[in-house]
Amino acid sequence: MGLRGRDRSRRWVVHIDGAIGSEGKATGLGVVVRDREGRMVGWLTAVREPMATNEAEYAALVFALESLLPHRPQEVHIYSDSEVVINQMRGCFGVHSQALRAWHEKACQLARLIPRVTFTHVPREQNRLADALANEALQGWKSPGEE
Repeated sequence: MGLRGRDRSRRWVVHIDGAIGSEGKATGLGVVVRDREGRMVGWLTAVREPMATNEAEYAALVFALESLLPHRPQEVHIYSDSEVVINQMRGCFGVHSQALRAWHEKACQLARLIPRVTFTHVPREQNRLADALANEALQGWKSPGEE
């Protein structure tokens, strides 16, 4: 991720979202990174294999954390419209799904590498840019063999 050089604070506000493609062919991920004053620092998109909705939300979280770690963040505030992911990461909800357990464990491992991480649920309207990026990632996706 190309974080702007002037943002040396390494304290970021990060919005994440996962989008499920039509016909279950792919999953789009969107990540928006801002500094503490709300200025855009960078954004990321990716396409992953098909997965369920909550798995896609976790995939976006893992993608964001993996992308931030090389920049040695000191403080990261994660925002997502996924109540399940946020409350599981905060320890408010148990992780009963076998499929989500692996995602949760990976996200927890990555989060422990950052000195301070918070997780906040936001309404979908406050997560529109991350949602748009996740959906945009799907627009450019082509299945193997498509031209």
